[in-house]
Amino acid sequence: MKVLHVISGGETGGSKKHLLQLLKNSPVEAELLLLTEGAFAEDARKAGIPVTVVQQNSRLDRSAPRKILLVLKKGGFSIVHTHGARANFLVDSVYKKLGMPWFITVHSDPTLDFLHQPKPLAKVFTVLNQRAMRRADHLFAVSEKFKDMLVQMGVQPRKITPVFNGINFHETLPDFDNRAIRESLNTEEDDFVFAIVARLHPVKGHDILLNAFAQIDQPCKLWVIGDGDQSQKLRDQAAALNIENRVQFLGARTDVDQLLYAADVSLLTSHSESFPLVLLESADMATPVIATNVGGVPALVDPGKTGWIVEPGRADALEHVMSKAMQANTQEMGSMLRSFAKENFSNEKLQREIHQIYKSVLKLN
Repeated sequence: MKVLHVISGGETGGSKKHLLQLLKNSPVEAELLLLTEGAFAEDARKAGIPVTVVQQNSRLDRSAPRKILLVLKKGGFSIVHTHGARANFLVDSVYKKLGMPWFITVHSDPTLDFLHQPKPLAKVFTVLNQRAMRRADHLFAVSEKFKDMLVQMGVQPRKITPVFNGINFHETLPDFDNRAIRESLNTEEDDFVFAIVARLHPVKGHDILLNAFAQIDQPCKLWVIGDGDQSQKLRDQAAALNIENRVQFLGARTDVDQLLYAADVSLLTSHSESFPLVLLESADMATPVIATNVGGVPALVDPGKTGWIVEPGRADALEHVMSKAMQANTQEMGSMLRSFAKENFSNEKLQREIHQIYKSVLKLN
């Protein structure tokens, strides 16, 4: 069994982390095909993952599908596994020539993937992506909710397996210097800190978070970690709400684990998610979470014990639980979250589950 994973290569968030961890020390022979050079390719090579780059000069570059097909045939692969709409489009265009099972991991809600595109274009891309999902031999849905959504899109239920994301947990909780981390960000040791790690995109709900944060009448700080095209808009919103002195926009960081470790609570305010890796990363740092009721969040968060769950888009509900968190024993909650997550959401478990499905589908073909 030899698997070629295909993804665009420009990703910086959860899907990139997911793939790098999934392919490193994989129980099956696996390689990565990207559509552009960059940090993703560099990080994969550093991890010892074989990488092929098929440079796609534009979305209309029609040579890319043929190049992917050539890599599949010459490389002796028995499975192709795509991640993200762009990879799905390209493999779908040579679907009839594959001669091998095609798997897709659905990392995000296909109906929301193109919010940033003009409406006519978004509609076309959404239709094409859903067609690709119906054609694939098998899909991994990163939550039960996503499985239900795919069935509603016309995908046969027998072709869908829900699999929760996993990460490589530290064997023991790291002993980072909490005081030094906070001092580097002009934050006092006894300040209550909320942190959100997410790209600055409308689907992540930062605007709702800022509205909620502005309503909190207790001293606290908010670390906004990540980049995106909403950066200036969110900074302007913080200024308009008169909270710019309590909100720190930290941009993209390479020390996310340390920032989560130093925060009191980790936030996820998205309107849609699959099973966010950042929640597992927060659990690894024993930091409890406040998350919207999206994707597989309820499978991880036990409300009142390891964190809190609120409905998306509700600034009032979010403010309520954020204020509640400031009075809670967050250390105890974080410890409980870490124990539960480590036992149930490891990368090794995810690798085994996917391997088993590969074998089952290969037997049927």
